[in-house]
Formats: sequence, structure tokens, C-alpha cells
Amino acid sequence: MGDPPALVPDIRRRAPGRGVSVHPRYSCLSTAVKAGAFKRAFRRELKTNAAELAQHARGQYSRRADGLLQAGLRSRNLAVGTDSVREAMASRSVRLLVVADDAAGRRDELVAQAERLDGRCIVYGNKEHLGELLGRPEVGVVAVRDDRLAEEIRRAALSVAELAEDA
Repeated sequence: MGDPPALVPDIRRRAPGRGVSVHPRYSCLSTAVKAGAFKRAFRRELKTNAAELAQHARGQYSRRADGLLQAGLRSRNLAVGTDSVREAMASRSVRLLVVADDAAGRRDELVAQAERLDGRCIVYGNKEHLGELLGRPEVGVVAVRDDRLAEEIRRAALSVAELAEDA
């Protein structure tokens, strides 16, 4: 008869086959699994658990955020590093501030300034990860200048955080 059908997250909603929509939050996935929502939606038994689904979805959202940051660099819609971010803030062109989880130093000052400018701020990745994405040894802070790009990065990064089991 073969293996039972697999349940795979599709954050872009483009995969073929039947789909079920669940908020990209660990608590929502956990509730859906416990309540048998997937079994009812697909009218068959599915071997899955919230932790596996969340892990797969987190990976997809992480790759999306990473790709968007790289696209922003290529399109010159990012200011990378503390000094460049300060200049972008002075010109009021910052739409989103991305701060590495392990950033220190002037991080708090930049976050406070972003809040005063009504800029949004998210914590995503660590300095080594952001540096790897953006072609530098380490990056602690990045400013996004484009509205649409900023919103897409913000959504993907927030979903990564909300899919953590301890969120």
C-alpha cells in the first residue's frame, strides 16, 4: 500500500496538492495536531507532530528571510553595519531595523533611535549568520530602506520566532 501521505508546510502556498491553513505559530500547530484537525481535513490518518511541522516551517521562513536580506543587499536597499545604519536613520529612510540576537555595543542606542523614528525593529539571527548572508565576517545591525521588502522580512522573521516551541 505504501507510506502514509506526508504533511509538509508550504509557506508560499504554491505546492501542488490539498492544503490546510494554520497560523504560523507553534501553539496553533500544536492545537491542530492535538485536536485531530489534520486528520479531519485530509480524511485520513497522518503521522505528524507539532514539533516536526514547526521545525520544517521555521526552516522555510528562515530561508525566506535570508533570501530577502540578500536580495535587499543586491538591490542596495540595505544599510549594513552600525555607521551605515546611523546614516540611514539620520536621513529617515529606515523602514525596518534588523538586529542580531548577540549584537552588543551600540545596539540599544540604535534600537531606541529606531523606536523614536517610528521604525520597526526585529531581532533575527546572530552576528555570524547575518555576516555570512551579507558577505562580512559579522553583522550586528541592518537597516532596510524599502517598505515592501521590510514588511516581507518582518513577517518571515516573526514567523521564525513564533514557531519556536517556547514562543
